[in-house]
Amino acid sequence: MLTALPAHAQTDTVQAWKTRLAAHLAAKKLFPPQARGQAGNAKVIFVIDRSGKLISRALVESTGSPPLDEAALAMVERAEPFPEPPPELKEDTFSFTVPIFFKRLGPPPVNDEWLESWIDEQTKRTANSPPSDKDDARLNAKLHSICRGC
Repeated sequence: MLTALPAHAQTDTVQAWKTRLAAHLAAKKLFPPQARGQAGNAKVIFVIDRSGKLISRALVESTGSPPLDEAALAMVERAEPFPEPPPELKEDTFSFTVPIFFKRLGPPPVNDEWLESWIDEQTKRTANSPPSDKDDARLNAKLHSICRGC
């Protein structure tokens, strides 16, 4: 939810603009791969001008995770340019404070780079132990569960 404008400025047009802003911002959210298994809530304050240009942004409340905090700030940067405000709003700049929620994610999405990295990691782990049919069966089962439909 975006918060910033006084109650008297909450016309349907202004409310529709705020809804567009929130959707526009949400579309720019990316979960950082290095934060897998982490979760947190951040609050970011940002200021835009009449043309939708980002003037400033700052972290008001940390998630407790540096990668998630960086992702929250980067999300706001990626959202520029923002939808322009309706003409009935006369201010030159607009300030918003937004909560950004990061839910704990499971295993990373499967792609060739990740899969290669995972296989390399498994190979290093088992390099000092003799291979067995049981290990191959476990690896095949794990790959099959990860790749569902690859």
